Amino acid sequence: MTALLDHVAGLCAEGAEAAPQEFHDLLERAGAGTDAAAYLHSLARTIRTLAQNSQDDYDELPLSRWEVEVRFPRLSGFGVNWVYDGEYATLQDSLQAAVDSEHPYCGEFLAPLAAEAQSALVLFPGEQAMEDRLSRVVEWATPQALRHLLQAVDDHMQREHTAPS
Repeated sequence: MTALLDHVAGLCAEGAEAAPQEFHDLLERAGAGTDAAAYLHSLARTIRTLAQNSQDDYDELPLSRWEVEVRFPRLSGFGVNWVYDGEYATLQDSLQAAVDSEHPYCGEFLAPLAAEAQSALVLFPGEQAMEDRLSRVVEWATPQALRHLLQAVDDHMQREHTAPS
């Protein structure tokens, strides 16, 4: 991202007009009238600094509802698509149906979903931390449910996508 910002800043500094006018208008508005190249370089520096000094401390500043939905879009959407309508008798049945339904294109769905589940388990260790920060938005997401999801994904991948030996 930062390299892209620096690259676009360089194009702006050279006076390249290849970008649509709408882009230039938005950039001018976002930069509050500052030089476009300087503004984009400043954004790149800020992002680099934040990335180098990242200290996600969700105990002190928990995620708001919209931040959870942005940080965990697949987990949020999973509940809507597979859990909340009551189509399946148990959460485990919902998890298994979701995993099975994506075959053979499961890589596009299951890998990012599993990554979000694993991230949530790392970011919110323990029942209470997850309840306070994630489960209040993604109601079905408990440590146990996320572990079941990860196990279902792992079982599916081993069963359906392991090369014969």
